[in-house]
Amino acid sequence: MREERQRAIVSYVAERGFASVAELGEMFSVSEMTIRRDLAQLAREGLLHRIYGGASATDSTFFEISFRAKLSQFAEEKERIGRAAAELVHDSETVLMDSGSTTLQVAKALKDKRITVVSRCVSAATELSTSLSVQVLMPGGMLRKESLSLVGPETETYFGDLQVDKLFLGVEGVDVQGGVTVPDPVEASAKKAMVKAARQTIVVADHSKLGRNVLSTIIPLSEVDLLVTDSGAALDDLERLREHVRVLVV
Repeated sequence: MREERQRAIVSYVAERGFASVAELGEMFSVSEMTIRRDLAQLAREGLLHRIYGGASATDSTFFEISFRAKLSQFAEEKERIGRAAAELVHDSETVLMDSGSTTLQVAKALKDKRITVVSRCVSAATELSTSLSVQVLMPGGMLRKESLSLVGPETETYFGDLQVDKLFLGVEGVDVQGGVTVPDPVEASAKKAMVKAARQTIVVADHSKLGRNVLSTIIPLSEVDLLVTDSGAALDDLERLREHVRVLVV
């Protein structure tokens, strides 16, 4: 029980960058003293930084949860987003598929389409490889193990020569001020190259990403054609976002 709680604490802090003792105590229904002991142990193991009032993520984990860990977070919501996004795609179109656990759900829902998919995400390409009607292309580049995605100059050059109908973009933050963001500058650079190659940019993001602004901006909201999110989104977040971008809630 303690080990499971501590793993969850590390993931929670890594995703948000900071969490208070009181917040964690309420979340896990344990005393603040128990949380303090957990944080002290996790800090000794180098999994987070213990600071006054709570804990912050280490440089290596700040907003950087592994792709496999993300698959289990808001899984039902991501499936709904994926199905709704796939309905926007028509036969004979060319689709650019970004990395991410939500874009993977889009890929799963596209398997019966007669389309061409260019995928930066290894998992999405693997998923689509079983489809008889989807042609799958991949760029070259360096494999980024945290996200199972291809990055680097070779990847970006490849996208520079493309012109596709739709891009499904995965992000870590969607915010009125910051636009759409991710924690890693290398990832952001690859995503920017994808945006330039697409006639239409569709951001797919579960409700936990709304109102968040992380390190690296990809594009402002004004350059997003559509945001697809789930019904768990707070009404005030949706109201603010709808002043700047078209939003589809599923």
